[in-house]
Amino acid sequence: MSGTGVRFSPVEPDIESLLASVDGQRWLASGQDALPFARWMKRVIGPAVDQLLEETAAAVQESDCFIHSPFALPAASFAERMGVPSVLASFVPAHATREFPAIGFRRSMGAFGNRISLQIAEQVFWQVFRKRVNVWRGRSLGLPPWPFSGPFKEARRKSWPTLYCFSSTVLGVPQDWPECAHITGYWQLDPPTGWQPPEPLVDFVDADGAPLVYVGFGSMVAGDPEQRYRLIRSALKRAGARGVFLGDPNKLGSDDLAHVVPYVPHTWLFPRVAAAAHHGGASTVGASLTAGLPTVTCPHFFDQPFWGARVHALGAGPRPLPARELTARSLADALSAAIGDSSMRRAAAELGQRLRAESGIHKACDVIESTLRQASSGTASERRPA
Repeated sequence: MSGTGVRFSPVEPDIESLLASVDGQRWLASGQDALPFARWMKRVIGPAVDQLLEETAAAVQESDCFIHSPFALPAASFAERMGVPSVLASFVPAHATREFPAIGFRRSMGAFGNRISLQIAEQVFWQVFRKRVNVWRGRSLGLPPWPFSGPFKEARRKSWPTLYCFSSTVLGVPQDWPECAHITGYWQLDPPTGWQPPEPLVDFVDADGAPLVYVGFGSMVAGDPEQRYRLIRSALKRAGARGVFLGDPNKLGSDDLAHVVPYVPHTWLFPRVAAAAHHGGASTVGASLTAGLPTVTCPHFFDQPFWGARVHALGAGPRPLPARELTARSLADALSAAIGDSSMRRAAAELGQRLRAESGIHKACDVIESTLRQASSGTASERRPA
């Protein structure tokens, strides 16, 4: 990870390859349904976990602290084995609350239902991997198996600090969350050290003409990429816009209407465009909102419908356009609203101004340093194995 001071060690399986598989494409095409998601995890992700666990164990070194996603099951085991603090870092709400249901549930189920929905979601995830993870814990780390309920209950019992890398301006802190839950603000990174925008991209961005927008769906590309690109181009024409599109320039051609890039830092591009359309993942939502952009979300699954709904509720974008309903006309209408609706543009600009005043990375570092001080002074001894 150039310029960050963090050494990156890739491990298999690669999620993009799994999504590109036949099963992955079938699941993406199914949209937001939880049952196909669970089946896909059991059939595809489950067997791949064995390889992930072993490769992660080979890459891990002695550390003072482990900072990890709630879904990164090996990390908590490493922290337990080494007797060091474990800090959760999550881009989605991972504490139960009466105020809204767990990610993956489409609607509120009342105060009680919302609170237990998180435990249901955790168990759907944990039971897919429980046997494999527990075998690995004993064989590779010499640790006892986690109970049937999994590591999530243990994390809550020990009140492990949780860093939420989104903004309380976008999602307010639920009143029933514990003190160990820290909403830090978005974690924005500068472009990699030495990165320079390619000259053709600069020329396209700086050219006079129709309003410029960004369109990209990350790894959430179901079906034929060329067909999706034709849809994007048709939507741009209908909306009277030009677009920077995230894709493979070796397969998709660029012209005066659309410029295809394999990668571009959000912090460089987003201040230069009028609106953004993307899958609605937490990080990309954070980047487009921080830039003050009216944001069109085309959610595919998991947290994306949740963040798309938040963008719309804040007035910073039109209603989410689910990927399965995406057409040239519907995307053109959404882009036209994002470009031309003055109240939406004003709401997005005001929201961006507030978000840019936050410092999510600094706040996260403060929590981590406080956790390390407590551990070194012995106040975190309950995390250390006997």
